[in-house]
Amino acid sequence: MDNKRNNRRKNERKELICAVTAVVVLYTAMESIGITCPIKFITGISCAGCGMSRAWMAFLAKAFAYHPLFWLVPIAVIVLLCKSKINIKIYKIIIFTIIIMFAIVYICRLIWSGDDVVVFEPQNNILFRIIRIINSK
Repeated sequence: MDNKRNNRRKNERKELICAVTAVVVLYTAMESIGITCPIKFITGISCAGCGMSRAWMAFLAKAFAYHPLFWLVPIAVIVLLCKSKINIKIYKIIIFTIIIMFAIVYICRLIWSGDDVVVFEPQNNILFRIIRIINSK
C-alpha cells in the first residue's frame, strides 16, 4: 500500500516538473520570436497578468547583477534539507560543485568587477579607518 502511494507521489511530482518545464520552454520560445503575451497576441487585448513576465525578468536581471549565483541558494538549501534522501556520493558532488562555483565566481568578480557590489579595498577595513581617525586628531 505504501509503495503504491510513494509511486503515485513520484509520478505526480514528475508530471508537475514536466508541466512547469513545458510552460517555461513554451514561454521562452514565444519570447524569442517576439510574442510577450499569448492572450494579447491572439486577442489584441492585454490579459490580467500582462507585464508579469517582464517584471520577473527585470527582477531576475537585477538579482543577477548583484550575484550571478543567487538562484543557487534555494537549491543548496533543498539539497541540505534532503540530505538523508540523496545518495551520499551525489550529495557530496552537489555540495562540492556549489562550493567550487561560488569560489570561481567570487575570484572572477574580485578580478574583473567594475561595480560597487564586489570591491577589493583592503585600505578601507575597520583597522585602517581607526588608524586614520587617530592620526587625524
